[in-house]
Amino acid sequence: MRPRTGNGHVLRHAAVAAAAAAGFLAVSACGTHGTPSSDAAPASSPAGERPAASSDFTRAYAAGYEQGKKLYHDGGKGVAVREVVWGGCARRALDAGARADQDRGAWVKGCQDGVSDTPRHPPAHPLTKRESNPRLLKDFRAWVKAEGDTATTRHARSVFTVELVGPDYDVEVSTDYSSRTKAEAFAGTFAQWWDADDGPGVARSLIILDAHDRRIVTKRL
Repeated sequence: MRPRTGNGHVLRHAAVAAAAAAGFLAVSACGTHGTPSSDAAPASSPAGERPAASSDFTRAYAAGYEQGKKLYHDGGKGVAVREVVWGGCARRALDAGARADQDRGAWVKGCQDGVSDTPRHPPAHPLTKRESNPRLLKDFRAWVKAEGDTATTRHARSVFTVELVGPDYDVEVSTDYSSRTKAEAFAGTFAQWWDADDGPGVARSLIILDAHDRRIVTKRL
């Protein structure tokens, strides 16, 4: 299949260059704006889950900070560029377990602060913002159909953007898959369509959810 066209590579490089110019410490302290525009209502918790309690994001931050400090002590100052500017902390959050899942954005901020060797500065509110984006789902389905693959479109149920911190965000796709092998093939197709066309922010990871909205596949974007 031909990837969709777009200016994502330019936008990605511009975002990274801006982050580097401002310094990785500024990146770790900035807000959570910059994902593609969403057609949905304000962010809400995934179906069936309660909104995060007021202490969940502070625990997530503390866990991320601990991981960031370990990375700093193991790798020195240079590791901060990899973890902050190039999205290492954002990707590590997906493998950090339940404490990161309480608020991935807070975990990422903690990791960035820790790896930058800065004092703790926990957020005053939850950072992760998960929003349905029907426009992305519509565009993906149209592209797949244009390529003659009518079967794949039936498996994509919803697309979400998940703001983390600064320009970083993840993309989640809710599907009806139960097979990891089939979900991995779907992820490859979606990533080919995405083609690094991140929009104003920087997409870090693609997350495929199974028929029960559980994470089944993750892929770097």
